[in-house]
Amino acid sequence: MTNPQRVLLQYFTVPENLDLAKELTAFSSSELGEFFVDSAFLGCAANFLKEERWLQNKDRSVKEKSFTEFLRPYFQVELFSLQFLQSFIQESSEKNLKSIITQALRAEQEVISVIKDRPYSEQKIFAKKSLKLMLDLFELENKLQVEKKTQGLHLGLSMYRTFDALDEVFNLNYDIDLGMKTDLQGTERLYEGAGVGVQSGYSTVSLALHHLNLPEGARFIDLGSGYGRVGLVVGLLRPDIDFIGYEYVPHRVEVASTTTENLGMQSHVHFYTQDLSLKSFQIPEAEIYYMYDPFSEETYGHVLSQLIEISHHKKIIIATKGNARKWLLEVARREGWSSPEEFDNGNLCLFHT
Repeated sequence: MTNPQRVLLQYFTVPENLDLAKELTAFSSSELGEFFVDSAFLGCAANFLKEERWLQNKDRSVKEKSFTEFLRPYFQVELFSLQFLQSFIQESSEKNLKSIITQALRAEQEVISVIKDRPYSEQKIFAKKSLKLMLDLFELENKLQVEKKTQGLHLGLSMYRTFDALDEVFNLNYDIDLGMKTDLQGTERLYEGAGVGVQSGYSTVSLALHHLNLPEGARFIDLGSGYGRVGLVVGLLRPDIDFIGYEYVPHRVEVASTTTENLGMQSHVHFYTQDLSLKSFQIPEAEIYYMYDPFSEETYGHVLSQLIEISHHKKIIIATKGNARKWLLEVARREGWSSPEEFDNGNLCLFHT
């Protein structure tokens, strides 16, 4: 059992004997990253178990199981990384799962508070460690999704928004979108006030980056980069890649650029304010282009025509998130590209030209 695991277990079993803030303050930034991922995942896991237990109890065709019997298979697969908490959760009983969710959230908030008081260099170590541990969990979730799909089943566990608190370390304040006024309001899809809901999830970005297996020195361009989540993840996990993010809204670019500078990544991560609908702007060549359904129909036509032209003399990959997929499916059919690689039940697609 690691030191962060020991403290998290003690936090739940004998909280009266533990000064959590003091314990966390003594941790290295890397250990804080481990504690953050475990506590955030625990909250997600407890909610998952609560829902699964309710469904099982409701299904009269399933033989009734004790809480211990119910838990056992989940800790062998989905919740394997939390095995050090298995005995505690068993003894807590299903009635206390809601309380575990609340306590896990408090632990998560405490660790974020501690790391925010440290220098940016330490916050960078924390974020990098967290992202690497998160990727392991996302890979497991993706594998299980594929297995369940082949069996015609649905995977109840979802970590899509589990680690959003990392935004606080990156200082991504979505509230500054509220009341924004732009010349393209009503024609471009600017999502005023939508906040974290229209940011690519950490699972999406991590899985895309991992499965792209890009060579050293590759260029990664995000078309509609928002507050820069994609670039921050790429910059931390692959500092050998040249990342460029284009975003129409200036204050989003400012937030992303400030965090990039704070984390010392300005040599390989770049954000620019850019109206991609302008006929005078030419999208640079790159190995990978990323889109999360950011454009109006007219701008889609303009942007995709440029990507198609680039693909005629250079092999590229286009990663789509959400509804951008439907635009690329038509292009892929017309251009004779291979069928896309799909992840997260088709929510993330990688189109290879």
